[in-house]
Amino acid sequence: ISWTVASTITALVFMPKFREMNYTSAYEYLEKRFDRAVRMCASFTFSSFMLIYMAIVLYAPALALSQTTGLNIWLSVVSIGVICTFYSSVGGMKAVIWTDVLQALVILVGLLASIIQGCLITLGGFKRVFSIAYEGGRIEFDSISPDPRTRHTIWSLLIGGSLNSLSTYGFNQTQVQRYMCVRSTRGAKQALFINAVGAAIVIILSSFIGVILYAYYAGCDPLTAKRVSDVDQIFPYFVMDVLGGKPGLPGVFLACIFSGSLSTISSGLNSLAAVIIEDVYKGLMRRKLSDERQGLISKIFSVVLGAVVMLLTYVVSYLGSVLNAALSLFGVLSGPIMGVFFLGFFFPQANRHGGLVGFLTSLALQLWIFLGAQITKNQMTSVRLNLTIDNCTEPVNITTILTSSPIKRDPLIDFYSVSYMWYTPIAVLSVLIVGLTVSYLTRPHKPNEIDPKLLIPIGDACCCCLPKRIRDFLRCGVDYENYFQEKHAYESDVEMKETHLYDTSKKHSFSSNTASRTLSVTDANTKHTSSSNVVSPTPSLTNRNTKRKYPSNVVSPTLSVAKNGDVAYDNSALNLADEEFLKTRF
Repeated sequence: ISWTVASTITALVFMPKFREMNYTSAYEYLEKRFDRAVRMCASFTFSSFMLIYMAIVLYAPALALSQTTGLNIWLSVVSIGVICTFYSSVGGMKAVIWTDVLQALVILVGLLASIIQGCLITLGGFKRVFSIAYEGGRIEFDSISPDPRTRHTIWSLLIGGSLNSLSTYGFNQTQVQRYMCVRSTRGAKQALFINAVGAAIVIILSSFIGVILYAYYAGCDPLTAKRVSDVDQIFPYFVMDVLGGKPGLPGVFLACIFSGSLSTISSGLNSLAAVIIEDVYKGLMRRKLSDERQGLISKIFSVVLGAVVMLLTYVVSYLGSVLNAALSLFGVLSGPIMGVFFLGFFFPQANRHGGLVGFLTSLALQLWIFLGAQITKNQMTSVRLNLTIDNCTEPVNITTILTSSPIKRDPLIDFYSVSYMWYTPIAVLSVLIVGLTVSYLTRPHKPNEIDPKLLIPIGDACCCCLPKRIRDFLRCGVDYENYFQEKHAYESDVEMKETHLYDTSKKHSFSSNTASRTLSVTDANTKHTSSSNVVSPTPSLTNRNTKRKYPSNVVSPTLSVAKNGDVAYDNSALNLADEEFLKTRF
């Protein structure tokens, strides 16, 4: 449910805003809304997050490969890392997207193969699997405890899980870069809605595999019996135990694990290289790059970052469960980033001081909780459900260390025991509370001081069915009417261009609409409104060979079509502003 909710909110609220702003790096918005310091802090935090997260994702298939083939874990890490870095740096974003498509299919095939063999053939069907899991207390739909220290409850999964997912879909550069590559906003929405269904299917299948694993090993836990050294090796152990005698199935499983890992790492390397170039190289050093040089630097960065990820894998091997570490990382580093975006989009009063102090305070708080939990995890009372080894066919030795003196308990142990599913909500709330407090103490912005293009009216975006009086109140005094009119006119133009972009029956597509229209431009500070007539071009022409498109809101160049289908145009009628528009927009 949480992934579906996050994907839907992103499609309806945040994705259209990012496409409207048309930034290469999502964190360019933070500089426009606050200042360069907030942008740099968010960029460095995202870079740190992606490096550690990719190291975690790289470590997971290495564990699987080691368990199934006996290959050394670190040799697996190097081989996987080199392959992924190579095709990511050479192929670029296009290679990443197409490999993602193929890898998604492989993941589905691998999950279905494991379920069919493990559930239907080995264990005897769904009814027996769920019966064993229910008797063992593994299926709980009534866990509604409000205690934030409880690892998983309905509230933590719905609230914490939804915000965790939203931090990925809405504000992670890897996702922003994906839906910015789509031709139209409508197409990006469709992709996100399809993703919501696909993500739900993958998560349901993965959860069901967890139920199958428990049902199969209900009487002989491989981890307690020392047959595996890490909880993340249980699934690969199951594959070799159950599917090892079936030719090809272990290979399908490995392909499934590797597909998920390679997909994440490849997209992460490309997005991280884009952020470093746009935010650090161009933004901090203020250097302009040609397209060719930028492409070369991006490939170099991808190779260097791939090497750094392989080195960090050694560090993340000490973080415990891969899933626990990954979701904790979302809250610790992605949570403050999402919080500062919320502060900028929804609260026009927030200023640059509030954005910076709120972000840094939230980041410090999250690091304190996470590191404290790692240091004191041996003192925490385990809340894991019981596992037995009574039905193991081989003798198992278990050593228990007893002490007559009580262990000194850290006074902050309850604070550190907060479930990792609550990290992101805590991060977002801390940014909003501290950011708004500091903003009001250091002269908050007035409604007419902020460009409405940098804001999202929360009442209109999330509660459009509310009465107008309430929606006006939630706009915090910002005049959105002119902005909505201009946005509607722009979207109408874009839709018209997309409609006439390609004519399948002819080699060229022409539009005979020559009417002029009037645009209203309002200055946010002076409230002065001016109008100007903008002549649309007589033909709106797209050349099928050159893919050249001419917009309908600038004076059109003189066009001539040769017999071979090539287009020649005279741009002498264009002023400098028109030429810049053509360069940047098309």
